[in-house]
Amino acid sequence: MVQLTALVALSLNALLASSASLAARKDSKTHGVTCGCDLKKSTTVSMHLPTNQTALVQPTTPPRYVAIGVGYQNYTCNSATSTFASIGAVATLFDLSCIEGKSDFETIAQRSYNVWISPAEGHAKADVVGAKVGTPSILGYHYFINSPTTAGAINAKWDFTSTGSHKGDATAFVVGAKVGNIPAPAPADPKVTVDWLMLNGIPGFDALASQVFRVDTVGGQPPASCAAGAAPIQVKYVAKYFLY
Repeated sequence: MVQLTALVALSLNALLASSASLAARKDSKTHGVTCGCDLKKSTTVSMHLPTNQTALVQPTTPPRYVAIGVGYQNYTCNSATSTFASIGAVATLFDLSCIEGKSDFETIAQRSYNVWISPAEGHAKADVVGAKVGTPSILGYHYFINSPTTAGAINAKWDFTSTGSHKGDATAFVVGAKVGNIPAPAPADPKVTVDWLMLNGIPGFDALASQVFRVDTVGGQPPASCAAGAAPIQVKYVAKYFLY
């Protein structure tokens, strides 16, 4: 289990309370149903992938899970280039299934980021989040592990094994390998905001999902340069994750 030592207590109750659909809850492991609302009939237009690119390919089926990740992008200083290099990320994943396709869904990433970076909220810990949000619930955690296929590399993992309807299911995770990325589209500033990604589940490590998309990113980019010997840094970010 990954515990974030300083994850914001997102006031998602207030952000999402206007959506009456939050009251509609199911508890199932059936494909297309999260611990929140049924996504089997959902359209996939909510990802809003740019049309002038081919790196991210829109799936033709509904997402299995839709989450908002709130956490940190992690970096270390490459002394040879005086630039920061990614060493993964860590985030808590909140269920967005009950507002997918609604107006609240379109602005939740930016509003959540505003709360995350607020000095008044930044002292809270991850275990406070569940009590604050009520619904949507925590779907799981996102972090990086040593690659199961490539020595010396790391891969992203989405882990639902200890949360929600999947709690206790040791297979409820996916480890992804990046297959495409694009700079965060306008109006986002790619110098400030991390890329949008498409990842495929690594065979044998993909029981939870076969594809993962990171979209609607906010923040997460490191400073443009670093001094030799600089300590690793964490940069706050928010992103939506669609799991298929």
